[in-house]
Amino acid sequence: MLSNHYRPSCLNSRVVFSVLARLGFIPLLGCVSIGLLEGQTPKVTDVNATPVPERRSALLSELFDKPPSVADGLLESNASRVEQAAGAVVPPPKSVPEALQPTPAPKPTPAPKVAEPVKAQPVGVQELVDVDTPPSGELATESENKIQMAINGGVRTYRSSNVTRVSGPKQPAATAFEVSAGANAVFPEVKLGSSIISFTPTVTVMAQRAYFGQYKLSPTDWAKKDARILDYEFRLASFAAEFSAKDDWTVTLTAEYDELRNFYKGSKLYHAFVPSVGISKIIPLRKDLALMLDTRLRYALSKTVMEYKVKGVFDDDGDNLQTSFNVSLMRSMGKEGKLLLMPSVGFGRTGYLKNEATGRADYLLLAGISASYQMQAWLSLQAFANFSHKFTNEKGETQLGAAASFDNWDIGIALSGNHAF
Repeated sequence: MLSNHYRPSCLNSRVVFSVLARLGFIPLLGCVSIGLLEGQTPKVTDVNATPVPERRSALLSELFDKPPSVADGLLESNASRVEQAAGAVVPPPKSVPEALQPTPAPKPTPAPKVAEPVKAQPVGVQELVDVDTPPSGELATESENKIQMAINGGVRTYRSSNVTRVSGPKQPAATAFEVSAGANAVFPEVKLGSSIISFTPTVTVMAQRAYFGQYKLSPTDWAKKDARILDYEFRLASFAAEFSAKDDWTVTLTAEYDELRNFYKGSKLYHAFVPSVGISKIIPLRKDLALMLDTRLRYALSKTVMEYKVKGVFDDDGDNLQTSFNVSLMRSMGKEGKLLLMPSVGFGRTGYLKNEATGRADYLLLAGISASYQMQAWLSLQAFANFSHKFTNEKGETQLGAAASFDNWDIGIALSGNHAF
């Protein structure tokens, strides 16, 4: 399909399906990072910097442990991301000043204690509380009315033990190299009613290219000429509205456009409009430990571009309803909390709704762990290992054959960075 000569249409359909199978579940973990990053507001600071009379809640602080191509534990790493979801671009972490100046108090009221200088915000779980003055020194109204812009980019490489996502004695392995870039705009928070609930609009765009077989780690790995048919380009544009409550529950409504392309020919292979709703909650366990729960419902209105007409195959066969549930444990380590460990488990179901695929249901079990180290405020390095197991119902077994089930390991590293304006 991605080679320079024509292949039969049935092979085209199989390759598109293989790529989409990997790209189908990125929102399983993409939403985890989005929920953690977008939930912060300008009026927060570390309790270690400013004495406060009462703790309000524990949230995840800066977390930029992946490029727009998501490589989290709940992600079936060669997926799409999209399936950020792999995949999706996340808002940048908000900056924290090096020191906070104490506020002088008139006599006879005792002067408040001088706050010690605050070092660069570490990656991991930090306790955040509301304060009257934003740590940036700006007026709260000025900070809240700003549109936050950021660009993100990253590279990652990994080895997939079953790159074609099939079952059977022969499961070809291959390496993959991905490059991704994106941008996002987070609009000012809007308070609703009595300010118990607020929502934050966000616009995101991203693009990703994947190259398979660029190098070999094992003599049995697919070479570049064999794996080239799997190379793809993925594009995404989305608008999201995140509704947050005082008890840290978050509901996210998203309208997303996805596109899969053959960048060798400059042609479109597949596109879809995907509305979705997600619910998530961060449960603080202690200062350096938090639990993230997330569930999501997505409906994909899809169209596959076919070079030839095939009897019984339609361009909207891929229309589906996806549901997922994920659990992640986040633990920051080290003196400054720059190392973040995140084991994750997840489950997803995809039910197909059109034509001959009606009634087919695919299931995906995910488990993994990632370790991310914040090298600089704008740069992070990550290592990850993810396992995925797919199975389907009786109709899926009849239609998919060897692709009805598979086991796969993705193990690799990623380097990501961001810049906020």
